[in-house]
Amino acid sequence: MPEPTVTPLRTRAAAGYTDTAALNDIHTILTADPGEEALADIAQVLTRAGRPLVAVRDIEITTTETALGWPAVCARAGDISVLIRQAPASTALLIEITTTSAVEHDAVTIVLDGGILHPAHPDGSDAA
Repeated sequence: MPEPTVTPLRTRAAAGYTDTAALNDIHTILTADPGEEALADIAQVLTRAGRPLVAVRDIEITTTETALGWPAVCARAGDISVLIRQAPASTALLIEITTTSAVEHDAVTIVLDGGILHPAHPDGSDAA
């Protein structure tokens, strides 16, 4: 399998402090009798350094052609697939999102022009 290429969409903001300072803080936390709160303290240091503890998803992007020979793009991340292609009978774009599990279905947020389409109520409420 080829080596994945990562293209940042936005330039990374300057960290609150340097990586060296963050490592020094983590060293201090670990050597000063680490207790139950040590992991929370380390997470705060990493967040301030611009490196929060979040699981990162691999996203694979491929281009292909439809049966009509028109270009199409497919993005895959885990059990979620997004296919972008031109609608066969018009110039409109067709964006199809499929998930293969309820967990992935619930993990998807769809935003169009700043408005959240899915989930309809991101806080889980049924209120309008």
